[in-house]
Amino acid sequence: MASYIYVTVAIMFVISPFQVHSLAIDQMIQNVTSESNNVTSSGTNMTSSWGNMTSSMINETEKNCTIIVQERPKAVEVKLTELANKTEENFINVQEGLADVLDQVLTNFTESVNRVYADNNHLLERLNDLEANFNEVKAEKVATEQTLQDIYTDELSCEYIRDNVSAAMTPKSGLYWLRDKYGRRYVTYCDFDAEGRSWTLVASVHENKMGIDGRCNAGDKWSSELGKDADPNADTAWSDLSTFGDVTTATSGDYKSPGYFSANAKNVMIWHVKENTPVEELKEKAYLRYRTTNNVLQTYGGNMYTLYKDHYPHKPGTHYPNHGPSAPVTYDKGSWAEHSYHLGNHIKRYVTGAQIQFRAVTHSKDSFALCPGGAITKSSSTAYDYAQYFCLGSNPKTKDSRYCGDFGWWDRDGYGKGIGYSADQTLVKTAFLIFYD
Repeated sequence: MASYIYVTVAIMFVISPFQVHSLAIDQMIQNVTSESNNVTSSGTNMTSSWGNMTSSMINETEKNCTIIVQERPKAVEVKLTELANKTEENFINVQEGLADVLDQVLTNFTESVNRVYADNNHLLERLNDLEANFNEVKAEKVATEQTLQDIYTDELSCEYIRDNVSAAMTPKSGLYWLRDKYGRRYVTYCDFDAEGRSWTLVASVHENKMGIDGRCNAGDKWSSELGKDADPNADTAWSDLSTFGDVTTATSGDYKSPGYFSANAKNVMIWHVKENTPVEELKEKAYLRYRTTNNVLQTYGGNMYTLYKDHYPHKPGTHYPNHGPSAPVTYDKGSWAEHSYHLGNHIKRYVTGAQIQFRAVTHSKDSFALCPGGAITKSSSTAYDYAQYFCLGSNPKTKDSRYCGDFGWWDRDGYGKGIGYSADQTLVKTAFLIFYD
């Protein structure tokens, strides 16, 4: 029994020397020793030789247990050392790997920052180039404006364009930008004819409404838009510095450009154009075109503004026969016969054809600014009563309200009838375009 126990204990220590805790081994030794003592005490019938052998085995077992208990901490220490070394090795590997990653991140970041700086420098260079270009454009603009100022300081008409801008060829008639002597720029129509003449459109007179409720009302810019409330002695558009209208709609509404009062012109040309004609078709669609040739405007300050302002006021109070000057005209298209065809039979005998008259007065001392294509005959004792049936632009608040307006009393015997004292439909729907050369 004891032998069996000893052998079992020895085998356990031999097979699993590293799996038994040292404290457990001590406990087992104590148990074995206790059991051995019990067995020895109870085995009084065994021989002395068996006891000796038992004592020898116990001593050997104690020796082995002591060796095992002493050697166990060394094995653990070795394992711990190996584990520490392995852990340190792994930590070093991780540290080195992390360092490599951080170095790569730092390298990428540095490269990105450098690219940003490079892009920023490129952008700054580009902005500097744009600023330099902008300054060059500004300088060119200033130089161009100065050139234009020099060019147009004393020029208003289209003559400069013909003689300087297109000196080698006849320019095309149409819309052009001009600048007057006061520095104002505006766009208007220039007509260039084959004979080398240049004409500037400065005004158009158009009647938007006739009849009893259309006398000196809205739209009558060449007479008065104030009706019975107007001051009859006020300056009208013929003798003031106002501008109005648009050259592109000169056949559907009244028009007056700065050229009317700032030009230094010689002659006047008038076109009869049906209302609402497009600006690009003005010359083609004009059914009458005529002009003065005796430089009449040079005698009166170089334009119609100075003629009315300083010489022949467009105001009421002047007695017959103190009409303004008249000048003969040459027809470039049409004739006085064609012109007079559109007049009523009664008014024809009081008009001398193929002329332009600047201011005509009536028996009631009202004045009309412009008589297109004819002059009121002075030989008749009653001729001064007929300007209202033929001439343009009454003074404000006429003595007889029936002939106040841009077209006076052109509808006395019916609107557009062409009989008696009335103009026909063609004439009352005409825009009168006024040019200077």
